[in-house]
Amino acid sequence: MAFVKDIRIADNATPAAATSHIVAKRLGKSFRERFQAFIHKRECKSSQVDYEIKMASRAIAAFSIYNLAVVDDATAGQSVCDSSEDGGIDALCVNHSEKRVVVVQSKFNQKGSSTWTKDDFLAFKDACEKLQREEYSRFDQILRQMASDIEIGLESQNYKFLFVMAHTGKRGAAEAILGDMQRWQDELNSAALAPENTPQDDLPFQVHLVSAEDLTEWLQTGTHVNIDLDDVEIENYGEKTEPHLAFYGQISGDQISEWWEAHGTRLFAKNIRNLLGSTDVNESIRNTATNNPEMFWYYNNGITLLVSDISPHRRNANRDTTKGTFKFSNVSVINGAQTVSTIGHIFKNISEENNTLAQIKIPARFIKVADIENAEVATAITKANNHQNRVLGRDFASQHTEQLRISKELAVENYQYQLLRTAGQSIHIDANTIDLDEALDGLACLTMSASVIAALKDKRGRFFENLDGSFYKSVFNPTTSGIKVINSVIHTRMIERLVNAKMSATDKNTHRKRRLIITHANRVMTALLLNRVSNIATATELILPNEELLSEKLDLIVNEVEQYIETNYTNAYPARFFVNVAKVDEILNALNDKLQS
Repeated sequence: MAFVKDIRIADNATPAAATSHIVAKRLGKSFRERFQAFIHKRECKSSQVDYEIKMASRAIAAFSIYNLAVVDDATAGQSVCDSSEDGGIDALCVNHSEKRVVVVQSKFNQKGSSTWTKDDFLAFKDACEKLQREEYSRFDQILRQMASDIEIGLESQNYKFLFVMAHTGKRGAAEAILGDMQRWQDELNSAALAPENTPQDDLPFQVHLVSAEDLTEWLQTGTHVNIDLDDVEIENYGEKTEPHLAFYGQISGDQISEWWEAHGTRLFAKNIRNLLGSTDVNESIRNTATNNPEMFWYYNNGITLLVSDISPHRRNANRDTTKGTFKFSNVSVINGAQTVSTIGHIFKNISEENNTLAQIKIPARFIKVADIENAEVATAITKANNHQNRVLGRDFASQHTEQLRISKELAVENYQYQLLRTAGQSIHIDANTIDLDEALDGLACLTMSASVIAALKDKRGRFFENLDGSFYKSVFNPTTSGIKVINSVIHTRMIERLVNAKMSATDKNTHRKRRLIITHANRVMTALLLNRVSNIATATELILPNEELLSEKLDLIVNEVEQYIETNYTNAYPARFFVNVAKVDEILNALNDKLQS
């Protein structure tokens, strides 16, 4: 969550992303379409010229309620109380099951680059103080109807109050504003007599500053995706305090099995790759677990987990280090994914009476690294711990800043970005899942650069050799928006289907040369179709492929390429011709004028 204490002064100095205006616009549209049916329309009729802006602002409040109050869309929408008489509170929800009260002020920042002003904060703070004094008459009628529910929260020691300022602008706030907000949270909790060492999640009063970055992350990952592991038992454990707190020892297989059953692949959120299917390493893990469980500790390299917080159980102080119990917050397995998944799969349907799991002991390390403050450290640990199965440059890209940003922007459009390399990577899970390799194909072709297109055909590994290099940045850079990725991929998919159909319809005996051209000129043809037919390079909206037009132009390209090669390079071998940068540049220029739509 976007705790105000986690935000740094430096965040406000960081320039907004080049795609921030597109992200803000798409967020507003996405939230509006999702929640407007549930939100009241007072002072916000669809016929008004500013309807979309007003409703987007209200929908941002609803989405914040959805995530932080843990309620459904309808309840979140009905919690919006924005009006000219709202008293400074745009949405409020009381969830008695979760024992939390969420209070929201929201703003639709269309440019995506602004932050909150001092007046914004003071108005919201004043409204929250009036709410605490139960001055309900100062607020909108929707909030007044919740008075009895709010009173239950105010009178209970167990309810948490979340004061939330949410907008589609950038992360952070000016130093003075941020300092005031952080002090406000401290003052609220001091008055509530909360112990100084209380974890942020457990504070009775929490102040949250939600930006476009947070909203896209919530969209991407869903509600409450942080994985906390309670009552983890570590045998023969030890502690390391510097430079990072860590506990190590061995854990039993039954705990691993329980983690897998509860969380599945979400355990590997910060890993640089996903499950790699059947490999020699995995088969070895399987054989040891089933046939020699007592030898597992000796044969296995163990698992490493990054966590944001470690809470040793109080009982640990009354016993030696033979066995300790811990709570780990925001857990991710950054090494040992194959071990965890293999054990999880093997014993998924095994009865509890089976004692094989208890015999399995796995070496384990739990390292405390807060991502926000130590992102580079977390990345370095992750990379250094991944050498059991072969790691590719493409795997490292899965944690690159631009990829994580694109992933969040795709989530705004209800697309999932598959960053982690898996077995069967080329198989699409569904139409709304885009993997990193597909993104590379579409974006590289969209550059219309001969060197990029030739490398894509012959040496695609070059794109991930150096994430600061020109090849990678020519495709993945701050101007690469989520919309651009989606448009390029859905059009490339359509073009690939058309190319494959044309290849199948071309007899390899009677038209051998033509078939070879269709096979090896696929990237050149895709580049021409994306840029000269679909015109998606600068689009800021989703554009559906025109199959009929693409098919017609593909026929033209195939004929023109075949004629060009026959006329100028009769003896050329297509497999080599279309990986030669000079030849690719030559043919792109030759066909460019023929494809103006």
